[in-house]
Amino acid sequence: MVQTRTGKLMVYGAVALSLAGCSVARSAISGGMGGVNRGASDAAGNAVAGRFRGPTVPGAPGGAMGPQMMTYYANWMFTLGFNSGGYWVPNSDLQPGQSVTFEFTAHDSRQRMERAFLTRLADGKEWWRVKWYSMTGPDTVAFEALFSADHAQVLRMRGKTNGQPAGEVPVEQNTGFTWREPTYLTTESLNGATVGTEAISTPAGNFSAKHIRYSMMGGGTYEWWVADGVPGGVVKYVVGYQSDAYTQTLVAIARDAHTELSSY
Repeated sequence: MVQTRTGKLMVYGAVALSLAGCSVARSAISGGMGGVNRGASDAAGNAVAGRFRGPTVPGAPGGAMGPQMMTYYANWMFTLGFNSGGYWVPNSDLQPGQSVTFEFTAHDSRQRMERAFLTRLADGKEWWRVKWYSMTGPDTVAFEALFSADHAQVLRMRGKTNGQPAGEVPVEQNTGFTWREPTYLTTESLNGATVGTEAISTPAGNFSAKHIRYSMMGGGTYEWWVADGVPGGVVKYVVGYQSDAYTQTLVAIARDAHTELSSY
């Protein structure tokens, strides 16, 4: 999972998602999933931590993922997976059962994240999953969350690390997300930033994609390749800042996503 050697990738992810500001970086660090587990008692925290051992967490004895670290991972993963607070393209929502997996690369780091819309219940509530895993080891962390129908808060959450059974993660009552829905760009802005249409080949397939390029404050660019008919819309984007670069590439699309943690 995210250890010291992938610290740069976490920074790139926050930069890539904030795009025009620092809101997502602040959200990812301070609590994009503010309603989850913040006020858990020591007893509850220890009980939950016992179900989440796996990736070595600096400062956590024996690799145990304590309540604060679990919340941190959930905050960061949902912020990244949902592009919380950043810019995104309109009409790109997933449908129930659909999932997309992206590979994140920065320097020598390669990690993958899946975002899956699992199901919509009869009362409008929705189950979603985010799963983050390393390409060089077995470390995997997955969270499945039940959103309210208006997406204003998370109501229930389950989590799992590799080699361990799934367990419930405490969720505070009447506490909503501090994350924000992505800000969707206008058609005029997207058209103005489009530099052409290009053939893009990824492990998920071959796409005819619009190449969209924006400038970043202080130098650098962020570029998207957007294709019609792709869940989520984006097949690739690159953030280049000074001498560094961060790339996110679509590597898989699935249409049969379902709970892996016995959430419903």
